[in-house]
Amino acid sequence: MNAIHISKNIFFILMVSLLVLSACSNEDDPFAGTDSYITSFSLQQGETVFNAEITERVITIKVPEGVSLKGATATVKLSENASIYPDPAGIIDWDEEMLFAVTAYDGMTQLSYKYSVNRAQIDADETVILPTQADVDAFGASGITAIGGSLIIGSVTGTDSIRDLGPLAKLKEINYSLTIHPTFAATELSGFDALEKVGGDIYSTAANMEKVSFPKLESAGSIFFKNSVLGEVVFSWLENVSKSITLQCPLGGISFPNLKQAKSIHLEDRDAMITSVAFPSLEKAESIIVYFLPSLTKILLPELKEVGNITLNWLTVLAFVDAPKLEVSTGTISLPDVSKLSELSFPEMRKANEISIKGAEVGLLHFPKLEVITNLTIQNTTLSGISNGFDKLEKIEGELRLMEMPEMKTLSIPSSIKRIEKLTIYNQNVDRNFAEINIKGMNLGELSVERDAVNGIKIIGDDVFHGTLSFDTQNGRTYDWVSPVFEGFREIDSISYGIYISNLRNLEMKGIRKINKGFHIPNNNLTALSLPDLEEVGGNFVINHLSSVSVEDSVFVIPKLKSVGGDFRITTASAGINALELPLLESISGDFIIGTGYASTSPWDPNGRDMKSLSFPALKTIGGKITLKPYLEGGDNYINERLTDMDGFSSLESVKGVEIVRHQGLVSYVGLKKAISSFPATAWNIRDNGYNPTYQDLLDNKWVKP
Repeated sequence: MNAIHISKNIFFILMVSLLVLSACSNEDDPFAGTDSYITSFSLQQGETVFNAEITERVITIKVPEGVSLKGATATVKLSENASIYPDPAGIIDWDEEMLFAVTAYDGMTQLSYKYSVNRAQIDADETVILPTQADVDAFGASGITAIGGSLIIGSVTGTDSIRDLGPLAKLKEINYSLTIHPTFAATELSGFDALEKVGGDIYSTAANMEKVSFPKLESAGSIFFKNSVLGEVVFSWLENVSKSITLQCPLGGISFPNLKQAKSIHLEDRDAMITSVAFPSLEKAESIIVYFLPSLTKILLPELKEVGNITLNWLTVLAFVDAPKLEVSTGTISLPDVSKLSELSFPEMRKANEISIKGAEVGLLHFPKLEVITNLTIQNTTLSGISNGFDKLEKIEGELRLMEMPEMKTLSIPSSIKRIEKLTIYNQNVDRNFAEINIKGMNLGELSVERDAVNGIKIIGDDVFHGTLSFDTQNGRTYDWVSPVFEGFREIDSISYGIYISNLRNLEMKGIRKINKGFHIPNNNLTALSLPDLEEVGGNFVINHLSSVSVEDSVFVIPKLKSVGGDFRITTASAGINALELPLLESISGDFIIGTGYASTSPWDPNGRDMKSLSFPALKTIGGKITLKPYLEGGDNYINERLTDMDGFSSLESVKGVEIVRHQGLVSYVGLKKAISSFPATAWNIRDNGYNPTYQDLLDNKWVKP
């Protein structure tokens, strides 16, 4: 209010005071007339009524920003018979502050009131539902600028009815979610010209939307749009999305020029025409997923410094991924199987969790500052090696997986690497490219050779290899693989052949003398198995089901094995094996378990599969018990008819117990004479054999069936 206006009000109040002082009171009137209050005050502008708040003689009208009160009509209630100056009926400009004087009926009592306008947000505390265009219009007329709950526009079903959201142009904040239902009929989602914040989700599957525009939105919980026509999405000032951005629509272009952070971004649609995806200000995201954008050639992330996952797939013409400032990836970066990418460069990346690089066009990798990665997979590329492009890579904490790389003829890895926890060589869909794998001098936890790469491969290593050799011999393209060849490897920590040997026919482990941990031959299709140099196994020694193996003179021999640090377990069940012989084996720390094979009445197997001889002439100590059964996993219908004696255990001095069942030809236990005193009678379990003496019978020297 200007100075002249204030002076006039003060002058009028003084004049009224003089009149009151000069008036005479009527002491006989029962009505005292001493109250001079404004009891209510409101302004009406058009159809909208603004009720004032009166506190300590201050009249406050709260109106939305941008709403003018010029020309409004005032309704004022006073104390009985009181008067007010200036007369509100004569005031036009209610946008200015002013003073009112209220004089009581007695003419002597007077109070002054200050009038002011508070231009602030008007809140709707609850969720607002606007199912029709009329509801949208009425809400806009209310002047509300903030919604404490959610805003729901349209209905899930029904006739398209809402075409204009222009009346919402003053709305600044939605505390929870914004939902646009399918009855929103307009082709452009606009009208939120002042909206700055949506605390929850922005969600719509409205079918007609071709363009979405939020020119001033700065933050949101999540953004989700899905339909078959939406081509353009513009969020000009959006900086932060606390959850996800999901656009599943035929995009032609997107604009997020100020987006700095989002938990996840997901773009996907098989009909999209977009050729470039750019987030020019994005610095951090937990996940970026781009699928099925058939025209996409570029992904530009110039400010991205930290990311969880980047998942790219079904992007057949993608030729360029740019993230020049990316330093850390905590999830997985995965490239499409088929694309036009010829190189991948992350010049500032120092640490990554997992990177999967695929594509026949990829010929150049550039990770000059990468020092540590958990898992690195390179598959179906034209690379001849990875010795270049990883200048500072020192450690692969998980697995380096090289798959289907026809140009890599020899193992080529960065010289800077000090430790690889696991190296996997895999071939199945291309001809085997490696003639040999040389890991000599490498600090390697495990070498795994998989599928067709196993066939005839030569593996060169140090004489002492403190790691594991693993072979996956399943699902190859042929079934006549020959054994890997070992050079070096006199001592290794462990060796594994997976859960089933299906394609490998001949396995010869020549040169390996000591296995520090366990050794396991799983169920298999082997026709030949040779362990000519093995002397010591630190853990369990297990050979399962040599059902197809044939050996010279039908005697399966492990000629040099002297000790086993765990259980010793062999199952033969082969028509080509009649005897098992380990001439130098002296000690077994665990149990001794043999599946001795079983007789057969089948015309397809007339000779049976039961062994007739077990020979362990040097074996003195078994830390557990002896178990002999025809078939370890079978029931009582399996019977061995050929084994007649236990003479092959004549040197055995110590064992914890003996269990021998269903050997109908077994009539002599003389070979256990030296061991009988090393275990109690309760540990003697003999049944269904040709001779079943009790423990006392043996003490009474009844070792042979009478």
